[in-house]
Amino acid sequence: MPVLALIRPLAVLALLAMVLGRMLAPAMVGLAVGIERTAHAVELAGAGASQLFAIGAIVMAMALISAVVRSRVPYALRIAAIVAGSFVILVVLHATVQRVPDLSAALIGVSAAILALGSAWEALRVPFMRPVAAALGLVGASALVRLTGVLLAVWANDRGSKALAAATSSVATAAFALDALAVLTAAVALGAGRDARSRDAEQPRPGPRLVSPLSLAALASALLATRAALAGAAEDASMVETLFRRALDRLLTRPAPVVPLSMQLFAAALSVAVVALALIAPPRLPALGGALALLLVARSAPEVPLGGLSLVIAALCVALASRDERGFWAAVLATERERAPGALPGAGKPDPTGGASG
Repeated sequence: MPVLALIRPLAVLALLAMVLGRMLAPAMVGLAVGIERTAHAVELAGAGASQLFAIGAIVMAMALISAVVRSRVPYALRIAAIVAGSFVILVVLHATVQRVPDLSAALIGVSAAILALGSAWEALRVPFMRPVAAALGLVGASALVRLTGVLLAVWANDRGSKALAAATSSVATAAFALDALAVLTAAVALGAGRDARSRDAEQPRPGPRLVSPLSLAALASALLATRAALAGAAEDASMVETLFRRALDRLLTRPAPVVPLSMQLFAAALSVAVVALALIAPPRLPALGGALALLLVARSAPEVPLGGLSLVIAALCVALASRDERGFWAAVLATERERAPGALPGAGKPDPTGGASG
């Protein structure tokens, strides 16, 4: 499907908007003397990337909704795409002129999460889609549980109830568990399907691997970033360590779960690493790399207009890709053609004729 080819460039804009606008720009304020101009430049770059992403995301969401309506996905999912997608788009347009009310913010988070769960359920039937679909479903479930925790926190604050406050912590911890599992599943999805072979290959296709070079690279990067962020809380921390701590703090979920801070920082760092690797070295279908990146960008803030829109786009992309078998096999065959002659099935076998001509 032509529209799916634009998912990956859009996800690159989402990554830039998250790193520059959401993480680095706030983290650089007051970080050191003499970097005011640099901090202002990063802030402007983040704002520009956010605006470009917002415009592109609205257009992309409209195109995806139209494609889903004309596709072979179940009617219930088509209706959900129209209702949830249109509502989120309207709220994003409203956010460009004034602040979004709290109720509307909660509703876009719920709408995007429900659509994500529906798309994940539909995509789980397709073997090559299962890792991405599982990550999408876990992000949707985590969003619903976390929004429930936000509601309980509001009630606990209004009524001064200790029981509701305790329930809020438990719900927030459950949401974090789902979220962390989604990030780990996304890391596994980085290497899923890369060793798939065409239908005519002589050797059977290997099963999915839980560990791949890309997932190991993501885990190693996240460990290094977490170590730097934890060191950033010390009084003698370097500027880089403090920057890591402030930047990753921006990705921590609220309400705060009852888990060690190191685990929260690691989940945040791993999500950024997976997003970057999904775009640098996408799965066999590049659209899946874009969808994987978008759902992780939205994981900690689905109630924010652009976060909810990112999750909607990821859900619609996964639903369409699960029906795009022609696109999948075209990607498989294209990869087979690019392989070295010595790696092709049957290559290197002796010629029974001894190479004689005639």
